[in-house]
Amino acid sequence: MSAMIGGRTVTAQSTQPSTAPNSERRQDAPEARLQLNSPREASAAPEPKWEIEAHGGLSATGLQDNGAGQIPRTGGILGGLIGVSSFYFGDGARLFNQNEVAVSGSQPVPTITPLDPILTRSIVRRQRTGAFGVRVDRVLNHRLNVETTVDWARGRLTFENAALAGIEATRASFTSALARPLSTLPSTVTSVATLNDRQQSTQLFTTGALVIRLKTAGKVIPYVTIGGGVVVSNGDTPSATLVGKYQLGESGQIVGTDTVTLRYSSNTPALVWTSGGGLKYSMTRHWGIRLDARARLYPNSALTLVDATPGRALESTGAPFPLINLGALQFSSTAPLTGPPIAGFTTFAGTRTLVQVAVAVGLVWRL
Repeated sequence: MSAMIGGRTVTAQSTQPSTAPNSERRQDAPEARLQLNSPREASAAPEPKWEIEAHGGLSATGLQDNGAGQIPRTGGILGGLIGVSSFYFGDGARLFNQNEVAVSGSQPVPTITPLDPILTRSIVRRQRTGAFGVRVDRVLNHRLNVETTVDWARGRLTFENAALAGIEATRASFTSALARPLSTLPSTVTSVATLNDRQQSTQLFTTGALVIRLKTAGKVIPYVTIGGGVVVSNGDTPSATLVGKYQLGESGQIVGTDTVTLRYSSNTPALVWTSGGGLKYSMTRHWGIRLDARARLYPNSALTLVDATPGRALESTGAPFPLINLGALQFSSTAPLTGPPIAGFTTFAGTRTLVQVAVAVGLVWRL
């Protein structure tokens, strides 16, 4: 409403409340303008792109039985007499047994149980062991990650039960078999086996892998992985040494020694392929737990090696050296351990693929 006062027009302001909607008044308020201009909370912080994990678990390796074996030539019959590098295996054990059976006729005689079945197979297994490692993941998109993993496993290498039984059978049979032909003169025969078993060995796996998420949202994310890398093994390896010894004569004028060593070896580094899967559980935005299972495939590089060292020692007393002739077998100052030494002959070489299964639980930090 307007009125004329002193030549000026005065307009009175209405005292009635504004009919403008409440929403328009809220939009005019400074707080409302601040809220409208702020980004949404959901888009304020990007999702973490990196994951760092420390984990631990167990690993178990399959048997290393696949492979091929061969026995080195250890001697023969020269000039009608047996001359060998060892009686514990190969030609030496075979010729000794054949001669004993031939000269005994129908009478049963003790023979040597050769090491041949043990030498031509894998003699060692890796025991189930604990494993520890670290893993770094990088998110590529909502479906894919790439990761780098370093796993360290420390366990024991030990002889197979069949290998231990075979070594003992050979050791024991050597004594009884040689004692019979030497019994015509004063003599002693011994056979001793020394085992370096249950040796500590480590494996270091360094791998890279592609991680495929089977689900892209939620607290629990299942995934599968595939990748590859390299494995390196370190540490001592099992070995067994058999020493057969005979002394012939009243004062031990002829002393013969038959020394054989079995050794396990493995060629590394080697390429390794890995595949598996697991679950990730998000406890908070930045922390989670991972349950992971993987199979690692790498070449079976198990080797069985053998050394043989024949030896003779003479202790002259002024009397003639004793002599025993039994068919083609002669014990004298020049026989029968006259074959050449054998060093590092590969009697078994593993083939195909070895499989190691590892299960681990890890704590994940996302950043």
